[in-house]
Amino acid sequence: MDRQKVVGVVLLGLIGLYFALQGREKPPSPSRPVPAPEEKRVEEGGKCLARVWTATLGYQEVRLQVEGQAWAIRLSWPGGGLQVETPKVCSGGECKVPIPPGVRPVEVQVDACPSLRLGE
Repeated sequence: MDRQKVVGVVLLGLIGLYFALQGREKPPSPSRPVPAPEEKRVEEGGKCLARVWTATLGYQEVRLQVEGQAWAIRLSWPGGGLQVETPKVCSGGECKVPIPPGVRPVEVQVDACPSLRLGE
């Protein structure tokens, strides 16, 4: 190989390495210890820091308009229930939680806030 091809191959390798490293995330800074998921649930789920403005029960979902901080939404109905984390079902203060079709009544609780009963 002549010198120009060697320089081209090295340059191409450096460009490939640059793009390969662009997708990597930096590890979080160890400024304070991150609690384990179980500790976080107890810590954040034990308080009522949210306010539910509206709650509606549809055929296959429960919709909530929530203000403040909320970690989890718990739903229960005759013969079942579920718990979801708010980042998975909420966006911009509106939460949409899918439920099995036609279940009635549904009890809704956000963190440790008082529960609401829908569909009676």
